[in-house]
Amino acid sequence: MNKETSAQAALETAALSIPVKSYTLRLALSICLAVLVGYCLSMGTSMTGIFILIILDLLFCADVVFKNAWRDMSQGRFSVGVLVAVCLGSGLGYGISKTFLTTPLAGPVPNLYLPMAVLLVFYLWHCGHLVRSKERTNVFIKKLDDFLPKSGRLLQGRREMMAFADELKPGDIIRVKAGERIPCEGVIARGETAIDESLITGNMMPTAKKIGGTVYAGTLNKGSEIMVRVEKNLNLSVISGIIESIKNSERRRCIKKDLLDKYATWILCWAVLLAIAAYVYFYWEGGYTRPLHNLGLLLLVLGISCPWSFLFCEVLPSYFLKLGAKGHKIDLHAMGALEILDRSDVVFFDKTGTLTYGELRVASVHAGNETARKRLLSCLATVEQFVDGPFAAAIMIYTQAQKVQPKSLRCFDVLPGLGIQAMSGKDVLLAGRPQWLKEQGIEVTVGPHDRQAVVCAAKNGKCLGYVLLDDQLRPGAAEMVQALQKQGKEVILMSGDNEASVKMIAAEAGIEKFNFGVLPQTKAEILGNYSALGKKTVMVGDGFNDITALLRSEAGVVFSSGKNVYNNWVDVVIRRGDLHGIVELFRMYKRLIGCIRGNMVLSMLCNAILLGGVLFAPSAVWKEAWILPAGLAAGVVLVLLNSMRLLHIK
Repeated sequence: MNKETSAQAALETAALSIPVKSYTLRLALSICLAVLVGYCLSMGTSMTGIFILIILDLLFCADVVFKNAWRDMSQGRFSVGVLVAVCLGSGLGYGISKTFLTTPLAGPVPNLYLPMAVLLVFYLWHCGHLVRSKERTNVFIKKLDDFLPKSGRLLQGRREMMAFADELKPGDIIRVKAGERIPCEGVIARGETAIDESLITGNMMPTAKKIGGTVYAGTLNKGSEIMVRVEKNLNLSVISGIIESIKNSERRRCIKKDLLDKYATWILCWAVLLAIAAYVYFYWEGGYTRPLHNLGLLLLVLGISCPWSFLFCEVLPSYFLKLGAKGHKIDLHAMGALEILDRSDVVFFDKTGTLTYGELRVASVHAGNETARKRLLSCLATVEQFVDGPFAAAIMIYTQAQKVQPKSLRCFDVLPGLGIQAMSGKDVLLAGRPQWLKEQGIEVTVGPHDRQAVVCAAKNGKCLGYVLLDDQLRPGAAEMVQALQKQGKEVILMSGDNEASVKMIAAEAGIEKFNFGVLPQTKAEILGNYSALGKKTVMVGDGFNDITALLRSEAGVVFSSGKNVYNNWVDVVIRRGDLHGIVELFRMYKRLIGCIRGNMVLSMLCNAILLGGVLFAPSAVWKEAWILPAGLAAGVVLVLLNSMRLLHIK
């Protein structure tokens, strides 16, 4: 494990190995010293005093710069830290020659103290921003234990006592009342009920359970009281496995490199060549008489070879893209996820709440005629008006949209997993599963269908008809899948739902490969198998049961309702009802890369113009200390304006 950690550390840019607190403290001190340097220059203070301020700045604030540069160079890596270290070292050498030598070296600029101090401020801020982004990718586990059941009602003979969930042992009998979470994994020893298992399987519909039926820890008993025989300790349950895998998960997606490093190598090479060329040119122009004197030009070019704007070429576009994406109800937590998504080989989708809304809706109403249809809806609205559950919610939303008013009830009784029996005035009303109505002696005829649920209604022993309920695809599902496939990406559907439901949704969305009845750990294993084959994987989900898969993938995308506590653990959160947001992520990435490259061109162009002016413009132009910093600041303004275009994403 230590060897693996060391290997990963070797791949990491040195700047990312330092805690953000170290950068924050140095940044605060560096800002103060930079302000003092600028103030002293404006007041015409002695150059010796300003030099002392710069030395203090380098000793107490720039130590991390030179350490980072040394570590990167020892590993054969030319990073932004190496470029900044070269600039600071060259600027210091140039400043010493101008401050203390009786015959200063060549160069029209009086000193580079202020550009050095400001460059150090920007570099420390840049590194702190990177490390803070890296630390945000670490798994946030503060609220994880809230999902674990805390206690259960343990039966010992005729006695009932409360016991901690982690103290329950195989063979114990516990009582679980309606509305309580099941504290362990086991089987039902007595009673029948309906259990909400969405936390584990993602299935939004309560599952009917009878004696001998398996129950999972953390699931909600939504029916009647049951007795459960414990078969596994809490630490061996499915939900504990999910939580432990999250706690022990090392985020492989965390930032290991600075995006600017690859550009820093070229800038450093260009700066060295330009500095040598400047030295050779002016050495030749001077008739080869002052070889040491012209070293000042070499130091000057290297001292301003890293423009301030370079450090903002990636940060500003990322910031403005995040703001622009928020306008489209997309939260970009990790910008690197856009690149992974663009280069991914396989995109996995969860079904319930991701491809679909995750809520049942009335798909169709089946009655003899319009009059019978109104009677059917009136009966359903009356029976379901006080019931809490996905079936009732779907029916009430539909009947309210149809402006059907429920009638008053004298009484009603909910039979978990079967239906509801109620009385309104002198009428006996029933609503529930077709089989249950048949058991009541009512003749029911349901046509062929592929929907998830059927609710029949009867009044005074006569069937009024039935409604089909289903979880519907989000808008743009088929178009989104087709767009991914056109880009050569394999699309796979994984769900804990039953085969018929998963197969139907896959067919509607145009997905050829799908897995059904998949538990959370199995989802992560499937992703791991694809990763082992060298394929880049992306997981798109929505529920707690998807967390292990989201963390196991190279990038995780979540469709969120805004209530999910796990939003901080994923890379992209989409807060909208349609699936067009997935396709928009590709467009955002292309615009981001285009903007970053444009910023690089602007930054280098401004710096080239500035260097040309320094080398060839009359010396009198550069006598004022603010001229050079103003030129460097102009590059930052141009990069800012170019980056602001990402606020408007079409």
